[in-house]
Amino acid sequence: MRNTAAVCRICLLLFFLNLVMFGIKLYIGLASNSISIFSDSINNLFDSLSLLLTFAVLTVIMRTADKNTASMAEKGEQLFSFLFSVVIVFTGFYFAYSSLERFMYPTPVWYTYTYLTVIAATAAVKLLIFVFLKKTGKRLSSDVLGMVAFDSLLDFFITSATVLTLVLSGTVRFSFDALFGLLISIAIIVPAVKMMIDSGKSLINYVPAPLRYRVNRVIDERGIGDRLLYIKYLRAGNETEACAFFSSLDFNSEELCEKVYETTGIRLFAILQTKGEKQ
Repeated sequence: MRNTAAVCRICLLLFFLNLVMFGIKLYIGLASNSISIFSDSINNLFDSLSLLLTFAVLTVIMRTADKNTASMAEKGEQLFSFLFSVVIVFTGFYFAYSSLERFMYPTPVWYTYTYLTVIAATAAVKLLIFVFLKKTGKRLSSDVLGMVAFDSLLDFFITSATVLTLVLSGTVRFSFDALFGLLISIAIIVPAVKMMIDSGKSLINYVPAPLRYRVNRVIDERGIGDRLLYIKYLRAGNETEACAFFSSLDFNSEELCEKVYETTGIRLFAILQTKGEKQ
């Protein structure tokens, strides 16, 4: 619960930072007529809204959760890691669409060195956020902060590229603004889709078939497979837990759990299924 409270505070702080950067980039994007800066500002807007929603829901969970419902916070983080990755994917597609439109209808881009300095400063802020979240996310074992750290690193490269496109657009008669926008969108979409799939698997407690087979094999090797009723898997952070329900526990359950963990890395809990209890 303390970790979740810390995550909430960090999400609120990052919400305000992204909101400020959205306003700055929106103004510069419209003033310079740069599609890459405008798209970058929309990216910051999506980030801020996602962080605000994450903060709101985790706060509600914190108010209603106790030691008996702590898993709600873990599942809440997994849910918003998935939603955050979906937002990143849609941002990438929006970026690609805007860039292709600029290729079809080229327009001039204007900039000043003040604009370049401000945009470069926002890129530095994103890099600092990435470094901070990388360390904090590991310490708090937070899926959400890990996802935001990844997004912040992407934002750093995106914003750095927009600075380069502004410079090139002013010296070369070619739509570098659109070209870099298209390349950046691909760089966003590909890893974001992978992270969306990974976070989705955690959300539904997906465990690969080979791991499940190895758990069942350890049970069968002890001649107690006929007493196994069913197994429920739960993915919490980087760990996977399994509750194995048996019709009787007339065996060394402690040795079984140790062997399963040694073989698969899954923490197994052997539980007696009483008669009449629903599966």
